[in-house]
Amino acid sequence: MRTLLLASLLAPALAAAAPGAPARAKAPPRHPDVAAQLAVQDCAECHATRTPAVVRAWEGSPHGTALVKCVVCHGSTGKDFTRAVAGARCAGCHAAEAASPAAARAGPRGCFSCHEPHALTATGETPHSR
Repeated sequence: MRTLLLASLLAPALAAAAPGAPARAKAPPRHPDVAAQLAVQDCAECHATRTPAVVRAWEGSPHGTALVKCVVCHGSTGKDFTRAVAGARCAGCHAAEAASPAAARAGPRGCFSCHEPHALTATGETPHSR
């Protein structure tokens, strides 16, 4: 009788302590976490096959040769990611150029009225050099 009483008291405690079914794995994120992006290669690895012209243009650009990460211009791979970068983002690193009279004449496209977005080559003579 004592054994039965002891077993009935311990059974719920043992059941609560026993490992249950394994937890469901979360679906992987669509892009790697920005904190895990240790090198520019992380974006280029996939985009070399998805958008090879963009990767080649970036590799030959001043940003590419300086190893400026994609997330600097495009934001993280999360909610603040932007495909079409606004010229205002350029001002974060290029404040002097953004404050120049040439930038004021650039119009609504800003930097990209004279510069190709990924290659950053001038589409004509840039007013900054004057």
